[in-house]
Amino acid sequence: MQRFTLVAPLLALACLSALASCDCRLRAACAPACTQECITHVVLIDVADDAEIAALRSDADAQIPKIAGVCGYQCGAPIDIGRTTVTGDYDLGMIVQFPSVDAYKAYLEAPAHKELVAKWRPKWKSSRIFDFGTARSSR
Repeated sequence: MQRFTLVAPLLALACLSALASCDCRLRAACAPACTQECITHVVLIDVADDAEIAALRSDADAQIPKIAGVCGYQCGAPIDIGRTTVTGDYDLGMIVQFPSVDAYKAYLEAPAHKELVAKWRPKWKSSRIFDFGTARSSR
C-alpha cells in the first residue's frame, strides 16, 4: 500500500504534464517537437519563505521561455479540487519541455538557467525534479 501511495501521485503528475503541454505551443518553431521525442522536466519547489513564491514565479516566467531549446513551459501553484490521492505538498511547480535530450542539456548550461538556479536554490526548503521523455528507451 505504501508503494502505491508514493507512486500514484508521481504517475498522475507525469500523465497530467504530458497531456497538458506536450503540443509545445509556446514556440512555433517547436510545433513538431513531440511527434518523435519530447523531454519533459518537472520541478516541484517548496520555498523557505512563502513571501518569495510570487517573485520566484515571476523570474521563472520571464527567463525560462526565452532560453533556446525550450518549446513548452508552465508554472503554477498546486490546486486543491478535493482529490485525496493528489499531493499538493509544494509551493510551485514548473514544467519545461524540450524537443530533444541535446536541447535539454543545452538548457542546463544556459547562462539564464544557471543564474536563475543560483539566485533561487538557496531560498528553497526543498525541491523534487522529475525528467521523462516520449522516446522509447531500453530502460
